[in-house]
Amino acid sequence: MAEDQLGLPPPPGHSQSKRSSRASARHVAFSETSAPSNRADQTILLPPDLDGERPKRFRPRAYACCAWGCLFVFAFVLLALIVGFVFISIFHSYLPEVRVRRFNATRMDFATHKQPQASVKGKVDLLVEFWNKNEKTDLKFGDLKLSASAAHVDLGRTEFRSFTQAHKSTKSLNATIGVNRAGVDKDDAEQLSLDIKNHEVNLKLSLVGSISFPIGGVMMNQIPIIAACDCKQKEVDFGNNAKCNYRIFKS
Repeated sequence: MAEDQLGLPPPPGHSQSKRSSRASARHVAFSETSAPSNRADQTILLPPDLDGERPKRFRPRAYACCAWGCLFVFAFVLLALIVGFVFISIFHSYLPEVRVRRFNATRMDFATHKQPQASVKGKVDLLVEFWNKNEKTDLKFGDLKLSASAAHVDLGRTEFRSFTQAHKSTKSLNATIGVNRAGVDKDDAEQLSLDIKNHEVNLKLSLVGSISFPIGGVMMNQIPIIAACDCKQKEVDFGNNAKCNYRIFKS
């Protein structure tokens, strides 16, 4: 300032220092004004949250819902199995005992005619016993269809007509199956003939039908049943009745 008033020239470097101070001031001003923009850019350009922190806060709830859902399904299935088991147990307790007291398959004729297949004719006599062991429950049977086989030979079919059985009672039914089979395997026919000769026939008997009776005041109508009997002739001939096993709801 004194140099300007006296008309003296400025000292060397004086103008340069002024220019540099002005430039630095502009630079500082530019830096100060541009700093907020840089922070804003940094905020905008932050990478997305790759770890998924927000979904993680909701995962325990999803796991809990899934666990409770699985537990509910498991409990429902378990309850259904228990109810089904109890029902079948109660149902079986009402069924009568079925036994084969006697069968006779001695009147059989075999013809081979020097062919790979044979024919079988004759009859099978049966005595089947039903014992209703229930104290107060009467049973009503629908038609029972009987089928018999031995040594892989289908012997034929017959049926018992529908009947009613009183409680604490025994009912014996006679049946005769007429046998008239052609095209029987020759080896099976020879085995059956040998079994009949030696009184070693293993007769497989099946009874298919329906039964009705009340349970707790509710009438169970025409429940389908299958009784399968494995009858060994030697045991039956010596008084050991062949007991039949039940299967409910035929497939």
